[in-house]
Amino acid sequence: MSYDPHPLDEYGQPLECLDDIGEDTCRGPVEYHTIDGTSSWPRCRLHFAARLERYEQSDTERYARSSIAPSWFDPADAGERWEDDY
Repeated sequence: MSYDPHPLDEYGQPLECLDDIGEDTCRGPVEYHTIDGTSSWPRCRLHFAARLERYEQSDTERYARSSIAPSWFDPADAGERWEDDY
């Protein structure tokens, strides 16, 4: 497996970091990264690390795969149960 230092998007254009807002804050190669295994987004190594940290600190994501409801969950709010499958 070889590393491509200049990856291209599906249109043949250079891949750009999703969080690049023109302030030259990107660090590392821009690659597609996934956190939850369902979707991936192009981010540089620095911005992916920041996004991963926000994800891990998120209350919703912390409990998303747990069968035990968090203390803040109230089934009376929307008439739902914690383990409802949609």
